[in-house]
Amino acid sequence: MRSDDVVRERFRATKFEVGYDQREVDVFLDEVKASLERLEQGASIDETPVDAKAVEDVRFTQTRYREGYSPKEVDEFLDRLQHVFMEHEQQHGQ
Repeated sequence: MRSDDVVRERFRATKFEVGYDQREVDVFLDEVKASLERLEQGASIDETPVDAKAVEDVRFTQTRYREGYSPKEVDEFLDRLQHVFMEHEQQHGQ
């Protein structure tokens, strides 16, 4: 997965069911994108704000009765992201 893939990712919007706060998810994905861009430019995983642990630990405020992102879709994407960062860490002996 590359930084461009993060930009293209879209999540189904929820309104009358539990969702994740869209702003929080978007801000975190901006950090993920920046981290992947740095890795693509040859930086070490130590030089990025996001790593596999950060992806594993992130939590978002749940929404109800206002638009949010589908938790299932966001969680599935985060699982894929965590594996991407784990691969970078393994390549660099972290």
